Amino acid sequence: MVSEAMKNLSAYVMFQDFQKLEQAAKEYENIAVLKHARKGDYSLFIRLLFFTGARISEIVGVPKRIFTQCLYFNKRKGNCPQWIVERDDSVCLRKSCPHLSTYIQKEHHGIRVKDIVFRDRIIAVYGKNVKSNELKPRTIIIDTDTLNLIQEHIEKYSLKLNNKIINLNAHGAKLFLEKLRKKVNMDWVTAHKFRHGHAIYCIQHGMDLRTLQQQLGHEDLGTTAIYLQFAVDDRKKAYDKVFGAKPDHVKMQCPSCGFNYRVKRNKEIDFEDRMKAVFP
Repeated sequence: MVSEAMKNLSAYVMFQDFQKLEQAAKEYENIAVLKHARKGDYSLFIRLLFFTGARISEIVGVPKRIFTQCLYFNKRKGNCPQWIVERDDSVCLRKSCPHLSTYIQKEHHGIRVKDIVFRDRIIAVYGKNVKSNELKPRTIIIDTDTLNLIQEHIEKYSLKLNNKIINLNAHGAKLFLEKLRKKVNMDWVTAHKFRHGHAIYCIQHGMDLRTLQQQLGHEDLGTTAIYLQFAVDDRKKAYDKVFGAKPDHVKMQCPSCGFNYRVKRNKEIDFEDRMKAVFP
């Protein structure tokens, strides 16, 4: 079943949004009073969100938490009339409700130095719902530039194998994101919008679904396939192979000089077409 977060893909962090947010994070580090975070933590955190597609809990970790859910209305306790808001939390009026379920989310430590295999550009992260005594990691691939920044960060602060790469917890990371999105006037930005942005960017640049599924840690390939709706250009090419769309231009050659160029249906030749004719 598709989660509510996956259904709403009307906004996501594009590459140009990431660049703007990363620059704003660097500027923030130069003026902010850093109590727990180190200089470089915030900008590296933003980069990891976009270039890995990992969840915020997988990057910085989360403490042990107890979750209560109602299985009566499609696991959405807010839809059940028996649930009310009490002290900023939702509680069920029926203490012995047969649809009430409670589970414990294990503590996640976030990305540590020893979780990174620099030679293979692999990072081990830990899923959001691990219902066992042993935490089982999944692996994600990271780009070379981000990996070099991580290496510099480790050397700068002399981090040990068990040290976290980013000295933030989930609460502190979310507070930083709130400040950052106000700074750049992008109130819609959340950590999950980075995850959507990563997936869509990968799809648009040719990554296959199986690889993306492993990168994002989706159990169901159908969840990953939702991002295919954004690969419009690839879909049009595949469609045109079937139905043979007519080209929007005609290739021409000057009989005098042999210059190749393309004439569009409106009989115009723009600068880009001429350059492609000279430098195919």
